[in-house]
Amino acid sequence: MKFNCTIKLHNLLRLIICMPLFVFGQFESCDVDSTVKSIENIDYASFGDKKVQLDLYMPKKTGIYPGVILVHGGGWTSGTKLGFTQMAIDLAEKGYVVANIDYRLAAEAIFPGAVQDTKAAIRWLRANAKTYNINPNKIAGIGASAGGHLIAMAALTGHTNKFNGSSGNHDNVSGVLQATIIMGSGVDQVTRVKNAPDQYVKNCFIFFGGSFADKHEVYANASPINHISHNMTPILMLDGGQDKPGERYVDFRKKLDNHNVINEFKIIPDAKHGQWKKDRFRSAYTKAFDSFLKKHL
Repeated sequence: MKFNCTIKLHNLLRLIICMPLFVFGQFESCDVDSTVKSIENIDYASFGDKKVQLDLYMPKKTGIYPGVILVHGGGWTSGTKLGFTQMAIDLAEKGYVVANIDYRLAAEAIFPGAVQDTKAAIRWLRANAKTYNINPNKIAGIGASAGGHLIAMAALTGHTNKFNGSSGNHDNVSGVLQATIIMGSGVDQVTRVKNAPDQYVKNCFIFFGGSFADKHEVYANASPINHISHNMTPILMLDGGQDKPGERYVDFRKKLDNHNVINEFKIIPDAKHGQWKKDRFRSAYTKAFDSFLKKHL
């Protein structure tokens, strides 16, 4: 495993400071700032020869904290956990232990590969709760765009073994999330592709392994809306004011309501799709996260 301690603009300095802490394959915590420490590139699951990793960010102050799984976007075909590094730090500063995860992209594993990874990360965090001072009964998931799709799929099936895969990763540990937050995420892939020109969405074709005509059952099975049940815990949907606010969730919210699932929707004014990482908007998103999580964890 390669130890990488790159965060913020002072990446190189932190790398020099942290390198001596990596001895004989063991990772030690590295200071991020005065209140947060990190452990990076932890293997949380293996699928065949492929290992998937996460970076862990946690408050320095002694205590027991809620845990958060953070899942990046990228249309299931691109992106890495590094895009959410600053958001993970922001959340740790607010009092959460944050697992910022990578997952297998579509070129490595089509659906349900990335869902399996996301569910494995939840189980890993709960299984290691004592080690990292996490309350195992207070674990939430946050995902953006494709990452929101993945965390929604994980949350909606967390009470079952569906999409768990064969990672051998803490199979007997609960994968239930106590709260879920999604940002600009597709929750109905069937309707999405039906409304697209020629019923074709490139990233869907890649991730779901073919066209809707050939793989309609896969598209349906990969739609969070089709997994809603009374077992779902509270969920917050966030959209930017310039990102089709609310349009993705109309039928989704109706079905959540029909199953008496607590759900909220909020708009971050002026934000476009993907701008949850931008300095201008990130604090508004993390403030919304914190408010929702404090209410439901």
